Amino acid sequence: FYTPPEITGTIADVLHEHGIRPDRVLEPSAGVGAFVDAVLDNKPDADIMAFEKDLMTGKILKHLHPDQKVRVQGFEKIEKPFTDYFDLAISNIPFGDVAVFDPEFTGSQDPARRSASKTIHNYFFLKSLDAVREGGIVAFITSQGVLDSTKTSVRNELFSQANLVSAIRLPNNLFTD
Repeated sequence: FYTPPEITGTIADVLHEHGIRPDRVLEPSAGVGAFVDAVLDNKPDADIMAFEKDLMTGKILKHLHPDQKVRVQGFEKIEKPFTDYFDLAISNIPFGDVAVFDPEFTGSQDPARRSASKTIHNYFFLKSLDAVREGGIVAFITSQGVLDSTKTSVRNELFSQANLVSAIRLPNNLFTD
């Protein structure tokens, strides 16, 4: 699913209006770059690393954003040097009961990380929190499954690592068109 620019632009604009002007930005599930465009509209010199796992979509993303660090691979391939690196992670992350193979998570002693690897949306949240520096921001669109989940270990881990600044429940039919 590709996020409409009206939505990505609104999120980027609100961040900008609140003084959020990130130098280093992570887009862990970029599609063709709607969030990349929205961030660059507000901060043209932002250094963006964008991941897109789908080969064709990734090639389009690379073509549209030749000056950015586009990775045509899964977000689980991000390297350790990018831990605590980014000012902002922004995306419409994938969601569902799809497992992600990341040895750092699947083999972890932490039950929240092991659990997060079983649902892609929880994985993207925790992995992005690892990538964002202290004081950075994670701004994601996701399903109700993150906060409504009965898997409290993941939610507790999210709240232990980050302060919730805002959560907005969008209408269920927002993406139907």
